[in-house]
Amino acid sequence: MKESDKNFELEIKFLVSLDDVSKIKEKILEIPEIFYEGKVYEKTTMLDSKEKTMDKEDARLRMRQISEQKDSKDSKIEFSYKKRIKADGGIKKEEEIESVFTTNINSFFQILNKMGYEITTSYERYRETYKTKDIKITLDEFPFGYILEIEGEEDSINKICDLLKLDREKSYPLSCDDVYVELCEKQNIKPKDHILFDDSEIPKIS
Repeated sequence: MKESDKNFELEIKFLVSLDDVSKIKEKILEIPEIFYEGKVYEKTTMLDSKEKTMDKEDARLRMRQISEQKDSKDSKIEFSYKKRIKADGGIKKEEEIESVFTTNINSFFQILNKMGYEITTSYERYRETYKTKDIKITLDEFPFGYILEIEGEEDSINKICDLLKLDREKSYPLSCDDVYVELCEKQNIKPKDHILFDDSEIPKIS
């Protein structure tokens, strides 16, 4: 990988109906040299300045808390900047700069608040991760349903799509909160800033 490419990632997303989740998992486990990394709970929080700097740049300042269970006090923190570059043939390219660490999450939010950044939106999910030496596959359970994501080099992504019999023309080009907003619009539900499992009014992927 060239030095200039280190902060960029290629990925493709697919919406998965509840009826197809088990079949997708079976197909993933049939991939040669695939390794199941496990399942974790994640809460992702987006921040922006009062001037809407991230929104104007079509970028995201993102804080992600990762733990084995939802109510766990011990969690890993992923703090990242992401910006969409392009989507080509279903494969999306993004700039991503990320730092991983552990800290008191509330204190870190306070520091960001002092710098002028405030919480805008958030979402919860359970993530299952599968890997080979050159690809990462994640199957995410959101309050509204499932999303499959494949990340790696373009040739590897296309190969995995073929193995899983996924039509790249049916991939989803936007983010998970875009899925939620579209579902709300289709089901005549007012979107909320925080996508949570305990929301009884959450729309579902059919």
